[in-house]
Amino acid sequence: MADSHNWHEDVFFGIHYDLHANANDTMLGRDITYEHIKERLLRVKPDWIQWDCKGHPGYTSWPTQVGSTSPGVVKDMLRIVRDVTKELGIKLGMHYSGVYDTRAIELHPDWARIDENGKPDPHYTCRLSAYVDELMIPQMIEVIDKYDIDGFWVDGENWASLPCWCDRCQEGFTRRTGIIAIPHSKEDAHWDDWLAFQRQVFVEYVTKYANAVHKRKSDCLICSNWMYTIRQPDPIEAPIDYISGDYSWIWGADRAAIEARFIDSRNITWDLMCWSFGKSGDKIEDEHYPWTMKTAIHLKQEVSEVIALGGAIMLYNVPQRTGWLTDWHQDLLGEIAEFSRQRKEVCFKTTSASQSAILHVSSHYYANNDPLFNLGKSTNPVEGALHCLLQNHISTDIITDSDKSIADKLAKYKLLVIPEQTRLSASLITTLTKFAEQGGHILITGAHLAKDYPEFISAKPGDKAKPIKSDLNGIYLPIDGKAAAVAGEWTTLLPDENAEILTCYLSDQEQSHNATNNPVTIRRKIGKGTITAISGPIFESYYHGHYPLIRQYIKNIIDSMNISWQVSLINTPSQLEVILRKKDNKLLINLLNRGAGIMTNERQPIIEDLPPITNFQLRINLENPPASVKYLPENIIPDYSYENRTLTINIPELAIHSIIELA
Repeated sequence: MADSHNWHEDVFFGIHYDLHANANDTMLGRDITYEHIKERLLRVKPDWIQWDCKGHPGYTSWPTQVGSTSPGVVKDMLRIVRDVTKELGIKLGMHYSGVYDTRAIELHPDWARIDENGKPDPHYTCRLSAYVDELMIPQMIEVIDKYDIDGFWVDGENWASLPCWCDRCQEGFTRRTGIIAIPHSKEDAHWDDWLAFQRQVFVEYVTKYANAVHKRKSDCLICSNWMYTIRQPDPIEAPIDYISGDYSWIWGADRAAIEARFIDSRNITWDLMCWSFGKSGDKIEDEHYPWTMKTAIHLKQEVSEVIALGGAIMLYNVPQRTGWLTDWHQDLLGEIAEFSRQRKEVCFKTTSASQSAILHVSSHYYANNDPLFNLGKSTNPVEGALHCLLQNHISTDIITDSDKSIADKLAKYKLLVIPEQTRLSASLITTLTKFAEQGGHILITGAHLAKDYPEFISAKPGDKAKPIKSDLNGIYLPIDGKAAAVAGEWTTLLPDENAEILTCYLSDQEQSHNATNNPVTIRRKIGKGTITAISGPIFESYYHGHYPLIRQYIKNIIDSMNISWQVSLINTPSQLEVILRKKDNKLLINLLNRGAGIMTNERQPIIEDLPPITNFQLRINLENPPASVKYLPENIIPDYSYENRTLTINIPELAIHSIIELA
């Protein structure tokens, strides 16, 4: 961290503008004026903005003496933007592309990352090359000195960092580890060591430029896009000043839901960036689907996920190539800014009051993701578990085992879900066992459990450890007279005397006709708590289908734990999400409407209508009646009653995001 005050701790609403200047630009800054920028920013009144500096092509949109200025620079936009933001008291950060720099590699081929076949990458630099010392740091210092900017949001970073097989990296790996034979694929020996080395090199690269920036201007903040988020679940070592990332252009609320919960556990100031525009399809480079601005109601739903979790929110908007800020875009951003600010006082800088958490195991993630830091399919079970719990109205956090205070953090939860996570260390198993002994409840899933952790779940694998598969590549779980279809490979369990059988799978879909004696869900009572094991990828299955019967099956399993939740929702649809937070000794019950008027899909991704959720009820366990009950930001007193240590609140309508404040 920089020694001086971290201004990011105080900002709440921002706008991100970038252009990714390139060699073919011809009119950068042509239409921009001081008066224009001032008038457009005053429509939104952001606390901070990020402006274009250097994008992935590697050209700057301002006249640099260090690197490559785009030939299309007509006017110095950055000078004008800096002058306006100074006058208005708006902090100014730079969008600066780091690892991803095509122009730098064109001029310095030796800086390129080398792939496993010895081929230079045309876009991604090697983190051990001279790029950071000879271009990146000098150019960052240049822009600090020239424009007195307030920070860098460095893009194209961990997600653009792929393993590099250049001579520098191979020599460095051998020098640090003593391993001479360099692995080239996951089938080779020492592959995990190779990837760990590459990840550490990335951390050292960020540390180098962050230290250089802080030395030049101590309150110039550094953020490396997506560093230390769910895609990098390591202890925080690099001297970054805050965590941030731009979530998906399509269905961004889902991405925000998982990322915000994980980042919130990191004990550092943070924000997430919502794309104000989107497109259909699932490929960002597909030119058949043009970019278009989202509707206000869509954006309000997306930003609510971040606001409710206590973070700062930034909206991504693209200027015209001339630097002109489109008027109706700024009006739309202004509407979202007002919606956000109505919730700032009650939501900003809150802390979690959830009683449930999901464990994101770093070693499992790195063994299954796309190296070095890209998700691949590795987090599907975590996301499936999150959706399942949220749609069962259980406020849930996401934590990682790499957190040194993991044991202390577990103490605040009543339920811990471990969704299809492998590579649990012996020390982690000890920590989890102690958590259960002291009264915690664990729900752990996966076909590997009986083989890898038989003592922990009190069962050995049955069926000679052969996977169960039906003719339709699924099996069935009995649920309320019906059958929940689940995919993937499952194993039967042979529980010992310490575990009870909760569920045997069905060979087909009728319980009375297709019952078997093959257990797939068991429970071990241990101390004051329990460990419940489901021997298949049920959360991976839920991620892909969100089948209601699977959700109900998980609900029934959790209900049978007899957990005394502080907040319960009655007569509520699955699209109502509850997020429990606290601030100033007040309990804050965030209610989010995650529905849509018309079903969204890849060909219709933008929400135009959001029907309200009506006539539902909350029950809150409280030792004493509250001093006040408010429904915010509407600032009304809802219909409520208190009896037998239970506060009952009746909510007639939820539009998008409202908060019940209990003092």
